[in-house]
Amino acid sequence: MEDEGDEVERTVRWLEDLSNGVLKREFDFLTLQGLRVVRARKDSFLCTFVVPDRLSDSDGNWHVGAMATLIDDVGAATVYCAAGDVKATLDFCVSYLSPAKIQEEVEIESKVVGAGSKGKLALVVVEVRRKADGKLIALAKQWFASVNLTGDQLGSKL
Repeated sequence: MEDEGDEVERTVRWLEDLSNGVLKREFDFLTLQGLRVVRARKDSFLCTFVVPDRLSDSDGNWHVGAMATLIDDVGAATVYCAAGDVKATLDFCVSYLSPAKIQEEVEIESKVVGAGSKGKLALVVVEVRRKADGKLIALAKQWFASVNLTGDQLGSKL
């Protein structure tokens, strides 16, 4: 069995591989390219990201769909580290509070804040903040449920 450090390292590597295009998941690569993991713990992650031009909406802001993809992947990584198994998203709710401009640096912090009975459910909260002033850009809540996948069966998440 892997120890806690191995799971964290494996998950950080997965996020880095997504953001570097190693995993050949083009949509994730396009939306995560440049993501940096600043801090990784068993139940929380802190990342930074400079919003690239290619993720712009018609107003020059970070496209909300691209932001949701990044939030989903960072949230999945966090719950994987905390629970030690793959989870499927049951409920995903994002509140967009302020736009982020292209070339703006943001911080993404995700935390496991709750778990259901017998470890089958987990709740992750993800905050996206403007790094310069700490202003909240988006707040997401994501419920995950355990799925029994291992090794080669790993598909959309980890």
